[in-house]
Amino acid sequence: MQHVLNRGDHRETLFHKPGDFRAFLLVIAEAAHRVPMRILAYCVMRNHFHLLLWPHRGDDLPEFMNLLMNIHIGRYLRHYPPASPGHLYQGRYTNSIVETGTSVLVVAKYVEANARNAGLVTRAEDYRWSSASPYATDDERPILATLPVEKPKNWLTLLNLRTPAREMMQIKESAARGAPYGSAAWVEQMVKEHGLEHTIRRRGRPSRNASVLPASDPGSRA
Repeated sequence: MQHVLNRGDHRETLFHKPGDFRAFLLVIAEAAHRVPMRILAYCVMRNHFHLLLWPHRGDDLPEFMNLLMNIHIGRYLRHYPPASPGHLYQGRYTNSIVETGTSVLVVAKYVEANARNAGLVTRAEDYRWSSASPYATDDERPILATLPVEKPKNWLTLLNLRTPAREMMQIKESAARGAPYGSAAWVEQMVKEHGLEHTIRRRGRPSRNASVLPASDPGSRA
C-alpha cells in the first residue's frame, strides 16, 4: 500500500471552487483507467490531497502519479493562467509504504478523517471531497477498491473518534518524509530493502534517539 501526499507550492490553494474538486476526482478516475490502480481512500483539501493506493506492480505508482499530475497541472493552468511562471505543486509528490494489516486501517482513517481533523466538518462523512462521503459511490468518482483487511462494521464511528496525538504525529511525519509506516520491525526492514534510511533520520543535530522509527506497532491502537 502507498500513502501519497502532495501540496500546493508554498501551500497555495489548488482547488478554489466545487468544480475544481469535482474535476480533480475525474482526473483521478481517468488516470486509474489508463494506468490500472486500486484506490483505497482519498481526501482532496483546498491546498493538498491524500491518496491511499494499492499498486498492482512495482512501477505502477510513478506511472499513475506522473499521469495524474500532468493531466491536472495542464488543465489547471489552462483554467487559471498564471500571472508569472512558477510551480503549482511543492514537488513531484511524497509516498510512504504502508504495512499490510491494521496499519492500512489506521492510514485509511487518517485520510478519510482529514477534513474533520482540520475542523472543516463535524463528521468525516460530511466532507464532500473524500471517500468517506456518501457521494463517493457516484459514477463520476474514482471507483474504490476493497481494502486488503476487513473494515470494522462501525467504521464511520471510528472515523469520528479522536486520533491519538502520537499516532497522528507518526502518520504526518511518515507522509511528509516518505518514511514507511507500520510496526517498528517492519519499518526497519523496509528501510533497509529500499534504501530509505534518510526518511527516518531526525532533522537537526543527531541525538541519542537519532531516528523516527515507531516505538511500537501503530496499528495496535487502531
